[in-house]
Amino acid sequence: MMDTELQKKITTLVADRKLETAERLLIDYVEQNPYDIEGWNRLIVLETLTPFEDYEQAADFARNALHYHPTNLLYFILILSFTPWYQGELDDELVEQAEEVQHKANPEIAAIISLLLADHYQSKDKAHYEFLLKRSIQDYPYIVRNYTDLGQHYLRYGQKESGKALIKKGLANVKFVYIEGVDDNHDDLDIIRYINEMITGVFTTEYSYRDLENLLQK
Repeated sequence: MMDTELQKKITTLVADRKLETAERLLIDYVEQNPYDIEGWNRLIVLETLTPFEDYEQAADFARNALHYHPTNLLYFILILSFTPWYQGELDDELVEQAEEVQHKANPEIAAIISLLLADHYQSKDKAHYEFLLKRSIQDYPYIVRNYTDLGQHYLRYGQKESGKALIKKGLANVKFVYIEGVDDNHDDLDIIRYINEMITGVFTTEYSYRDLENLLQK
């Protein structure tokens, strides 16, 4: 387990925007301690921060982490999430792998995989896109974006009542809303916060929350 002193040092470096120094420390750490999940978690999320925003490197680190921690499927979720950022879309092999992983995953992980696969199919196959979002909701009805994405999809196709009902259910699952200038002290390298904010939508900004609320008024 990463010692408190090193954690504090890395947190300070990130706060001071000395990301390259923090990156070097974390790379050294995981090379020496590859079975420590915390080191990998923080290194992976670090690569997503501005000005790095290096999702290919983040995905590579996630693959390495998954090699040492094959039962931690959060790393696989992150690979699915990161890949379109640098590759444009998921490749067929990764889609097939996702479908295989989904069969042995717990309901929450399975739901998130369906959500990320839905992103892949959104512009390719309308029916399969809807199917995946519905399956995500059925598997784990406690996240946000499966509801709100399907709701917005219905609104685009004129199904107002169904769309608004889904968006309301999604908003009801929001657990935390970041208020600008108030909630600025969160841990930038917290992997659970990253997944909740960037993938599931369980954490969201006040602006994103208001945008969804505004859809209910139309």
